[in-house]
Amino acid sequence: MKKILLTIIKNINIMLHIMFMKIVLKIIAIFVSFNIVIYGQETNNSSLKEKMDNYDEKVKTQWEFNPLKNYKTDRYFSGWTDPNAYSTRFWIGEVLNAKEMYPNRNFNFDKMDFFYQPTLATEITPIAFNYKDKHRFKIGIGYLTHFFLSKYKNGYYQYYGQSLMYGTYMQVEVFFDYIYDNKLKFRFTPLRHICSHISGDILGDSSLYDREKEDFMDSGFEQIHTSVYYKYGWFTFYGGMTFAIMGFDKSNIVNLFNVFTGMDLRVPIWGEISFITGLHFGLNHDKINDVIRNMDNGSYFIRDSYIRWSPVISVGLGIEIYRVIIGLKYDYAASKQLYSHKKMESKIGMDISLYL
Repeated sequence: MKKILLTIIKNINIMLHIMFMKIVLKIIAIFVSFNIVIYGQETNNSSLKEKMDNYDEKVKTQWEFNPLKNYKTDRYFSGWTDPNAYSTRFWIGEVLNAKEMYPNRNFNFDKMDFFYQPTLATEITPIAFNYKDKHRFKIGIGYLTHFFLSKYKNGYYQYYGQSLMYGTYMQVEVFFDYIYDNKLKFRFTPLRHICSHISGDILGDSSLYDREKEDFMDSGFEQIHTSVYYKYGWFTFYGGMTFAIMGFDKSNIVNLFNVFTGMDLRVPIWGEISFITGLHFGLNHDKINDVIRNMDNGSYFIRDSYIRWSPVISVGLGIEIYRVIIGLKYDYAASKQLYSHKKMESKIGMDISLYL
């Protein structure tokens, strides 16, 4: 009985080995045949492997993981002289009509060395994807804050020290971009928030701001924005408009409507170095409110209100080195320093912009 079982087991093992060898041989035959087909049927000098690799690369490039700006293409879709462009920058120079904007003699403008304006700004696009190579779609957030300051001469101090901060201006928005062939960009912003405040430096100095005689000024409103950019050779042309949608009766200033146009010209010099010049023109339609605020319960009412039209002019000339632009700028527009929001501001100085 034992010998019979051993014989049966032995026969089964032999049969399994034979079946296994047949399967292996068939797999080898299929593999060889498959490779013969692959290497024997090439079209346009492109093998099946290359086609698979190319398709793999194409699928991967349809989605951009990097949420930051693409320097090589996106810098052409951001006006260098556009005051609302999301570029970090540092401006230093002279406000030509500072005494008209701030008639209070206690500001002591004759004892100041210079004015300066740091700007923190960038765009984050966590959702960005491509379609058929030439079509790009982006959903992101833009953030910008201007800080308005001046520096007194050495040896002179006023309240907080040698620097005086006049105010802040903040802008943040959610946007949708469509870019075609890296030459045309259309942007739509369903919601842009703007707020502006007088700085603590002025509020803390009773010689500069008398709370008993002057109303506290504050601004906060929302807009819809749309713009178009077109790159043609060394030129970039752009234009757009904004409309206010909220915050009409609680702010000292509301930009009801703005239309703008501009142009950048980049002339390559060597490598990543280019000569750049920019022009920006706009027209603002603002509502100026005289707001009375109750600091105890937050209530407010409009004592007086009027409409103002004002131009926006910005001209620049400089050198672009990779992501940095160093140049000279002249700006003329309604002041964004809330203390002097009823006045026009004329300034000229050196601007260093960093495209991040």
